[in-house]
Amino acid sequence: LDDALLEKAYGKGTIYICLGQQRGRLYVDGKVAADWPVSTGADTHPTPTGRYRVRLMKKEHASNRYGKFYNAEGKCVDNNADAFTQPVPEGGRFEGSAMPNWMRLTYDGVGMHTGKVKAGKRLSHGCIRLPHQVACLLFDEVVKIGTPVIIMEDIEQGYPVAEIMAQREIAEAEEKYAASLAAGGESEDASAE
Repeated sequence: LDDALLEKAYGKGTIYICLGQQRGRLYVDGKVAADWPVSTGADTHPTPTGRYRVRLMKKEHASNRYGKFYNAEGKCVDNNADAFTQPVPEGGRFEGSAMPNWMRLTYDGVGMHTGKVKAGKRLSHGCIRLPHQVACLLFDEVVKIGTPVIIMEDIEQGYPVAEIMAQREIAEAEEKYAASLAAGGESEDASAE
């Protein structure tokens, strides 16, 4: 997280969701202010790609489609129910899945919200699940109605991958060199100079 950029982010940032990486990024002034893991739609319920804007925000929200069916005795009989395609058990009830920090993107119910995230895994019914802390940060301090959200299969143009990789390589080389000095020897690179 880049705290200086985050301070300027409210209503000024753009969120990119990279389906291929299962990562979300917040850009402010063309720079990455935050980068986090996401879990998007499973193969059977893919998250739609495209350019969206946040159209609705609700701190506490529940799905009107996906959730659990309970029978007349109150026992859960289906923990992955689809209320649009399956009948509620006679005398039973439907309970929609909790979707806190709800930021709706599409007319048909795809949005971003707090949810279970497993790095690199597409788990949802189409929504973009966010780690709780990230969802709270975005909902409370960054996103407003109209905030742009771009969902792409590939890494967004301008993502500083090369710069980040170069910084990692330099840091690893410096750590390796420091470790060799601490062990009482010189690194191969240093002796070649």
